[in-house]
Amino acid sequence: MIRKFFICLVIVSIFLGYVAQKVNLVRLSYEIDHKEKQYREILEEQKQLKFKVAFLKSPKRLDAMMEAAKIDFQLPREIRIVKLNPIEVEPAQEMTLSTEGGFGNWLNWIKEAQAKTTRS
Repeated sequence: MIRKFFICLVIVSIFLGYVAQKVNLVRLSYEIDHKEKQYREILEEQKQLKFKVAFLKSPKRLDAMMEAAKIDFQLPREIRIVKLNPIEVEPAQEMTLSTEGGFGNWLNWIKEAQAKTTRS
């Protein structure tokens, strides 16, 4: 009697394992379908956005917008070159890392290495 019970228990657990695998398989297939649908939607949106960017960049559209806004661009009559004075930049300070003092000294080095700004 006990032997039959254990045989039934083994058969039932094998059957439950099989059913659990099939349920997981169906659930995963629905997930895959959902992800594929999202992927196709994103690809379609990407195509639409690329088309929109190309449309917005098109020279004909820009010319039409300029005409509608009555903007008249012309080439300059003369060419002017404006020279700017160079900005003087202070050279960076040299930093050294001391190996004396162990880890605590290294943390102190980090504090000293942070950027400092001066306002002129």
